[in-house]
Amino acid sequence: MFKKTLISLAVASSVGLTGCFDSAGSGSSNANPDYKIEDTTIDRSLVRPIYDPNPLSADPQFPINSDLILLLGATQSANYDFTGLSTGDTPADDAVNRLSGFSTSGAFSLKFDGELNPASVMANATVFLVPLKVPPAVASAPEALPNTNPSGINPADPFVLDPSLQPSFRADVVSLDGGANNAIRIVPLEPLMEGQKYLVVVSDDVRGANGKPIARAVQDVALADGTLGNPALGNVKSLLQSLDALGNGFLTAMSTGSESALSYSFTTNSDTNVLRAMMAPAAFGSALGQKVGFTAQLKAVRDNFPALNFSQLTAKLSELGQKAAAVQSGDLDISTLPAAEISAITRLGELGSITTPANIGSAITAEVGDSLHLPVPRPSYFSAPTSASDLATIQGLAAQDANNPIVLAASQVQVSQGAIALPYFQSLPGSDGSALSTGSFQGSTSLEAGISESLEPGVDTFRFLRDIDGALNVNGYFPFPEQKATTTVPVVAFHPATGASRPATCADPDVPNGVTIFQHGITVDRSVTMLPGILLANRSCQAVIAIDQPLHGLAGATAGTVPGLTPLSEAALTTEINTILNNGGTGSPQLDAQLNALISADYIGERHFSYTANAQQQPVLADLADVESGSLFINPSNMLNNRDNLRQGVVDLLNVAASVQTMGINGLPSSGDLAGLDVHFVGHSLGGISGTTFASLANDPTLNGTLNGIYQSAGAPLSSFTFPTLSTVVLHNTGGQVTRLIENSPAFSAPIIGGLAAAGVNQGSANFESFMYVFQSVVDATDPVNFAEALGGSTSNILISEVIGDSTVPNEANVNPLGQAFSAPLASTEPLMALIDLGAGGGTLADGAGLSLVQTGSAANEGALPAASFFAGANPCTNANHGTFVGPATQPNPEDLQCPGGSNTIPAFSEMVRQTILAIAGAPVLTTTGPNPEDAANLSVLGESDTLENALDQDQTP
Repeated sequence: MFKKTLISLAVASSVGLTGCFDSAGSGSSNANPDYKIEDTTIDRSLVRPIYDPNPLSADPQFPINSDLILLLGATQSANYDFTGLSTGDTPADDAVNRLSGFSTSGAFSLKFDGELNPASVMANATVFLVPLKVPPAVASAPEALPNTNPSGINPADPFVLDPSLQPSFRADVVSLDGGANNAIRIVPLEPLMEGQKYLVVVSDDVRGANGKPIARAVQDVALADGTLGNPALGNVKSLLQSLDALGNGFLTAMSTGSESALSYSFTTNSDTNVLRAMMAPAAFGSALGQKVGFTAQLKAVRDNFPALNFSQLTAKLSELGQKAAAVQSGDLDISTLPAAEISAITRLGELGSITTPANIGSAITAEVGDSLHLPVPRPSYFSAPTSASDLATIQGLAAQDANNPIVLAASQVQVSQGAIALPYFQSLPGSDGSALSTGSFQGSTSLEAGISESLEPGVDTFRFLRDIDGALNVNGYFPFPEQKATTTVPVVAFHPATGASRPATCADPDVPNGVTIFQHGITVDRSVTMLPGILLANRSCQAVIAIDQPLHGLAGATAGTVPGLTPLSEAALTTEINTILNNGGTGSPQLDAQLNALISADYIGERHFSYTANAQQQPVLADLADVESGSLFINPSNMLNNRDNLRQGVVDLLNVAASVQTMGINGLPSSGDLAGLDVHFVGHSLGGISGTTFASLANDPTLNGTLNGIYQSAGAPLSSFTFPTLSTVVLHNTGGQVTRLIENSPAFSAPIIGGLAAAGVNQGSANFESFMYVFQSVVDATDPVNFAEALGGSTSNILISEVIGDSTVPNEANVNPLGQAFSAPLASTEPLMALIDLGAGGGTLADGAGLSLVQTGSAANEGALPAASFFAGANPCTNANHGTFVGPATQPNPEDLQCPGGSNTIPAFSEMVRQTILAIAGAPVLTTTGPNPEDAANLSVLGESDTLENALDQDQTP
């Protein structure tokens, strides 16, 4: 599934940095810039880091997350946005080029040229990860530029000393590339701070296997401390010297009595801000304004000095500022300056009255809800509801057993199928579908044009920072993507029937007790909402709303994983809506406009666009029966595409949550009937991955308050709406740190690892570890590992569950990594539980003080929220398995590797649904609800994990 050109970031970085200083040197110095070290006094018995920080070396070697990767582009072009530099054309190169920082959660490896003594490698004793204080790049506008460059660090006060801000990490010794104990793997145990610079220090108290202290790399010493052979490397030399001084200064301050054998810095990304800005752009208004003001000044310089690179442009801007001040004070006659400088200074003076904070603020405000995304009620339409009893699956169950509890519940439930128009930031398939695998979020040039037009009609007042190739990247520095399309996609609602068939659980004869947004897992579709959705509608009087994940939808021979729903047809929807509009409309101009918007979208239909993956994992057009839902979703061959499939899914949920209050699930006259009801969320598998992030955003008090403030200030009709805070969040069989989750998933790891191996990137190699680290750096932007703790802090009604031995989303990968994988303490379900637990004020996951533990030995009426629930899974065919919550019983199928003879996990399913209903009610999930046996919890289906105490290495905490 991977092309032969796919290489690791370690290789890609080397290729990209070679020759990057060509314009700065002269003669032959760049052609052969290496220090030719033949010093026979060098002690070759000492183990040293593999570290050649000379970017002009024939084979530069430095850690995959070195700040050098982010800094070297400043001298290459007038375009520079503090992202990485690599000149190759592989997916890995492209990922480097778009990175504004590195992973907060990923483990990274430091390779050595010999064997280490593992006993000498200890976190916070011989290996250190130190947060640094870095002043803003522009003091007067601290959010105008990233503070990536460590050169401004005050050596007298460089370290963040607050104990609560110190990283929790582990230092493991591992074997890479066939060596033995030849690498130190730094493994975060909790996510690092976002947008933070860290100093990595490995002291010479680390010993080689021969007992001798390790020493600095020869190339590091030669460049940092030796005679400079190429003046183009002056800045790199200064950087190395300052970092080595910081490392030794830290070791001295810690009274270690040791010296630094390796010191370098790296910066974590803040790309989670993209989703935060897409929820509440006003929260980022000040930063955006500073960017506009600064880049307007920079453009004034660039327009007059087009040959300068970015580094020179910023220096020139500073110089011109000083000259402008001298002119104003009368100390300099402007006529004595060159024409280009006079023109630039004149323009800078004009900008003083154009780019005022008030003008910029007004221009930005005008873009909110237009080029700046805002989750708002989106146009939706539902056909007339039908009885859930008429669904094919329910009829099949009824034929087997008319008293099946789901069959009985379905008789009191209706299903409404419809469509909703959602903003699309990923790429439409185009003529051949290739964009579905290559597309990713792009920066909003519409925002740039709109603000500029407001400031100076017809004039390009400013230009946001671009990458070297001219691309406007979307990241923590610029978190504003371009909407590429509007897509009208399917939506389904399972809701209580009215009249005589109304469930007894309903408090109102017409309106449900609440709304539950349901999100499905990988490679299935919205139809899997059917069975749990019917029970939630019947027993909890919920209106259960579901859409498909991006690139998913009804497909296959049965047109859906659970047969019975109808694929969305553009022709059928257009005909139905036009019939309404052509016969007098709805009587409401606003509703008529929404209906027109639905059928005027750029695309109408199932979200897979009728494309499926072929054997090479490339999209091919196919008939519905031949489409495999979600087959294009996981895409390591394009890391950015993979990330933005996840990110699009979160944005979709934000818009659905905003739209619930205008939906008319009982037909157009019922539009708005759901407004004001409690809104809950239930996510399964991938739906829990996107759902954790969505729920954390929705329940963030600052973002939620800011968004609702925008609603109120916008005037009618938006001021009449409220973006909901989720009352309950239920997460079944889900997890975090997606890249390592996949590596450790028996269901998904083989094709991923095999594909990388086919490209020469083998598990257990430095290249593989680099690939996975950069992949996680990209996925960090939407990974629940970065949102879970905040969710635990904002939301008390949380239920998260796992099936012991889940073969799709593993319980954990810290104690029991899969196969040859290294330990991954942040990957999958139990680490996610532990992070939520920390947010909820817990101590350790195992103590049950934050999340109450629902497991073997629990008693009736226990399980107060927030809670973590565990189901026995020793026999996945009779106990429980990954799919139990959405598919409790399966037919014999020889292609089902887990249960080829079929499965029946109905008892566990019933208890999962029961606990979900109680969580929605805010009750302990083992509550006995009545006098009958079925009113009590089925404690026999519960299981117990033997790795809870190891979550995040909490058993190792002193």
